[in-house]
Amino acid sequence: MAYHFERTWHRRQLLRLAPAAGAGLLGLALGACAPSGPVASQATPNAAPGQSGAIPTGWDQLVAAAQKEGKVVVSGPPAPDARTKLPAAFKDRFNIEMEYLAVNSSQLASRIESERAAGQYTMDVSLGGPDTIYGTFLPNKWLDPLKPVLMLPDVVDPTVWPSGGPWFRDPSGEMSLQLFNTIIPIGYINTSTLSPDDLKTTDDLLNPKWKGKIASYDPSVNGGGLITGSIIYVKKGADFAKQLYQGQGIAYTRDYQQIADWVAHDSYPIGLAITPVYMNQYQGVVPTQELVLADLPTAVSGGYGIVSLWNQAPHPNAAKVFANWIASKEGVSVYGAIDQSAPVRTDVDASAWVPNHLIPKPGGDYFDTFEYRYVMEQRQPIARFYAALKG
Repeated sequence: MAYHFERTWHRRQLLRLAPAAGAGLLGLALGACAPSGPVASQATPNAAPGQSGAIPTGWDQLVAAAQKEGKVVVSGPPAPDARTKLPAAFKDRFNIEMEYLAVNSSQLASRIESERAAGQYTMDVSLGGPDTIYGTFLPNKWLDPLKPVLMLPDVVDPTVWPSGGPWFRDPSGEMSLQLFNTIIPIGYINTSTLSPDDLKTTDDLLNPKWKGKIASYDPSVNGGGLITGSIIYVKKGADFAKQLYQGQGIAYTRDYQQIADWVAHDSYPIGLAITPVYMNQYQGVVPTQELVLADLPTAVSGGYGIVSLWNQAPHPNAAKVFANWIASKEGVSVYGAIDQSAPVRTDVDASAWVPNHLIPKPGGDYFDTFEYRYVMEQRQPIARFYAALKG
């Protein structure tokens, strides 16, 4: 595996990216990519994306069955372009409609629970983050194995995955496939109010002059706020986290767009856990800059890049076709540009949509925020800690 886990509470979880892990991230240029996102190539409806080897037996039949089902229902991130570009690219490739449900992970879990209690099964594929998948979907047995479904040579080729094959993160190694791994900023600041020199370490966030001027995505629920909050908790401890989140009067939201707007409009000049895809829309328009705190570890995240198959899916064949496509070079390129995330695959150059400093480098030390034991044994208790701070 490319990452190693240190199972020690309240200590820095440093994960080393093996030299082979990023060897191709900065290598082969993807000719079809552009900063606005790649466009799927035109092909016959049942063509397999970018396959250099023989198409596996049964693929054409699977695509034909999927086309007969008519559509696939995919739950995924509420990113600005996801609901339009992802369905368009998939339909261009296979002539299968995609119904895209843009929803945050915590909201999705509540919806699935209500639907299944009523005997309703409306979704085929999940694109999401680890907390809800590991903590809710897997223990509730809502997912089907994904690994046996992957069949395209482009997808199962061990040479394009640093782990020697598709990177499954769940304990069984066959349910939840991680597509992305990107260095994540701790947050952003509005430089019309403060200078980067004002905030060099996490201790600087406790300066009384910043009280009431910091916002964060809610760290008590699954999402970016919990990722940032757990890094601060593990590195600085519970007392510091309480002083910061409670003592400094941090404003919370569960809307990624809102927190980006708050920082851009200077309502809160310091924003923690802002997803870059939302902040990037303000690039060159308002004076914002990434927040860099020297005493925090560099963290990597898969974004909304974990693919899982819902069981009792209404369109099981279309789900299998989509799962193979999204894990292929073409699918990862389309979705990576939308999510503005760096693919795990080593044959995709993400520099067209991810700044080079946010692409993990060979030999780097990284805090792996998607590691299963870390999420389940540390991050979930930390979420309860932040919930208690809110009362």
